Amino acid sequence: MSRAARAVLAAAAVLLMIAGCSSGIGIAQHARAAIRIGRCPGRALVLRPGSYVSPATGEHAVMYALTNRGAAACTLEGYPQVVLTDATGAVLPFRYARGGGAYVTSAGPVTVVLAHGASAYVLVAKYRCDLGIENNATAIRLTLPTTHGAAFAWREAVGILGSMGLSYCRGGRHDPGQLVAVSPVEPTQQATASLH
Repeated sequence: MSRAARAVLAAAAVLLMIAGCSSGIGIAQHARAAIRIGRCPGRALVLRPGSYVSPATGEHAVMYALTNRGAAACTLEGYPQVVLTDATGAVLPFRYARGGGAYVTSAGPVTVVLAHGASAYVLVAKYRCDLGIENNATAIRLTLPTTHGAAFAWREAVGILGSMGLSYCRGGRHDPGQLVAVSPVEPTQQATASLH
């Protein structure tokens, strides 16, 4: 089944849970209603660390969860803009890629429907620092479009420092460890990764 079909079915399931199965509305109507659900307002979202990512060979990664604290279901879609900063707040000069690489899914974005209290996920991953660490990323700023052209921007601790963290490497801008891959917003943590 395609990712788009799974997303529509997931949206229909969310709406069935919201509306209740006794409403008499058919599944096709729920699927159409899912398409009409609006984009999440920034004030409804909370960013927090997701589950620990068990590293693959050479991988340094952190999972993040975007949780809908609003009263109504809403949607998220696309790639967040990510900026990693050090302990002084200075922006680390990483290169960023939308998906791909050895750790992050190459699949394009899907529309994720979030019921109240539900979460969507973003994976941020990079290759290790073979020549050593120049500076540790201590915080991440994640920005994505929300309703009415506004943006949700939230700063959160990276949570993993040192050799397993999202560190800026020695070796210059083109060192393989300077490229950070960012997944699209996904409905499950497993969907963010290339290694299922």
